[in-house]
Amino acid sequence: MTGRKKVLFDTESDPDRVPILSTAPLELKLAESLPDVCSEHGLPSIESRPFVVNSMGQPGSEIPTMRVFLGSIRLPWKPQENYGVQARLRFECPACEYCLAEVRRFQRIALLMLSAVVVTIGALVAAVLFGVEQLYVPLGFAAVPGCFPIALAVGVVAWMRSDYFADVWLTDSTEQLIVSAHPDFVTAVDRLRAESRD
Repeated sequence: MTGRKKVLFDTESDPDRVPILSTAPLELKLAESLPDVCSEHGLPSIESRPFVVNSMGQPGSEIPTMRVFLGSIRLPWKPQENYGVQARLRFECPACEYCLAEVRRFQRIALLMLSAVVVTIGALVAAVLFGVEQLYVPLGFAAVPGCFPIALAVGVVAWMRSDYFADVWLTDSTEQLIVSAHPDFVTAVDRLRAESRD
């Protein structure tokens, strides 16, 4: 098991994405390019995927879980918290074959859960239309406690999780991106920075 290291990348305001509204987050971009190495596994990247990190007073890339998902729902009577400077960083993140396999796995789980919701609701509607009263109660239980909220929430969390394949977040000042990375990624960054200085 290799130890994770933190690498800092400078950010700057993105002139191509100027916020129109005063309440819109500040749009950022990376001041330097990332190496063609996956930050999670330290393997050569086979694809670059778009990645978005938000600064909201917490790590922008926290792995979506049921607790995080439920905590992100803001109730109307709950006061809105002020997190200070809000910024959004968009960049291309290198991904290896393991990252892409994980993305596809979570996408399949999400589609399976959402398909279960559609099939169950369809079966319930068909049972009502054809008057099959024996199926009302079992399908009702399958729909309410099964599909709503369990299958739907699992599907949404799995879909959110399919976008997570790098452990990154912005500093409080939003001037730097922190990447918790594999040592091989750190070596590739050091090599790239040394080449740019020469």
